[in-house]
Amino acid sequence: MRITSDHVPAFLDRFVNFYDSVIVGVSILAEPGKLATVSVDLQAMDKASPRTPGPGDGRMSEWCHVQLTVHGVQEYRFLESRRFPYRVLSDGMAVAASATEFVLDLDPGPDAWSPSQVSREGNYSKQYVVGGRGDYEVTNIR
Repeated sequence: MRITSDHVPAFLDRFVNFYDSVIVGVSILAEPGKLATVSVDLQAMDKASPRTPGPGDGRMSEWCHVQLTVHGVQEYRFLESRRFPYRVLSDGMAVAASATEFVLDLDPGPDAWSPSQVSREGNYSKQYVVGGRGDYEVTNIR
């Protein structure tokens, strides 16, 4: 399903802004002379799959697999090290979509966010993908 500017708030809300989601895979398809396609596979909580919490468990949603695919990628950055493990999205995710650009920020930080901060040097936005269009697909984890 395509992520449009009108769809972004509902998309993020459905997956609880991807807080504490886990990156389980990244793939980059780059053909000579063409813009790349980047797919990010995540495990996230899905409000569309509610659950009844058990004793000592406050989780209200089931975990699912979300594959985010960014087409026409102009810029991307992924970071992983022993000192800075970025697989868990502890600050969630930020997304911006327009008719010509799609920004996926996997490290937005806790403060106010703008798509323009993604490629700037700073404490946040260490993992991101900037392209022309973003799509997602959801499957259950069983």
